[in-house]
Amino acid sequence: MRIHHKKNFWAGLGMVALGLVNLALSLWRRDFTLSTGVLVGALLLLGVSSLLRSLSPQLSQQDKIEEQDERNILVNLKTRTSAFRWTRLVSFGLMALLLVARAATGEELLLAIAVGLAFSLTISFFAEFFSALYHESKN
Repeated sequence: MRIHHKKNFWAGLGMVALGLVNLALSLWRRDFTLSTGVLVGALLLLGVSSLLRSLSPQLSQQDKIEEQDERNILVNLKTRTSAFRWTRLVSFGLMALLLVARAATGEELLLAIAVGLAFSLTISFFAEFFSALYHESKN
C-alpha cells in the first residue's frame, strides 16, 4: 500500500481521527444527539474517502491536476482575500460595538476585549504590509 497524495492522506487521517474523538467524547458524556451523529458521519465519510483517494494512483493524479489548475488557484486566492477582508470588517465592527457598549455600561472587560481585537487588526495590517514587501521583492 503506497500513499500517492500525502496531503489528502493526512487530511483524511485527521478527519477520521476528529470523527472518532468526537464520537468517543459524546458517548462518554452521554450527550449523543442527531447533530453529533451527522457531524461524526460526515467526518468519517469524508475522511475515509480522502484516505482512499490518496491511496489510488489514478485518483491522486486527478487531485494533483486539480490543485495545479490555474483557475482553481485563482478562485482559492480570491476566496482567501475575501475571507481576510470579511474577517477584518467583522473584527472592526465588533471592536467598535464593544467600545460603544463599554462607554454605555462602564464594564472594563468589554474594553479589554476591544483592545484584543484592535491588537489582532493591527497584526493583520502589519502582516499584509510585510507580505506585500516580501512578494514585491521576489517578483
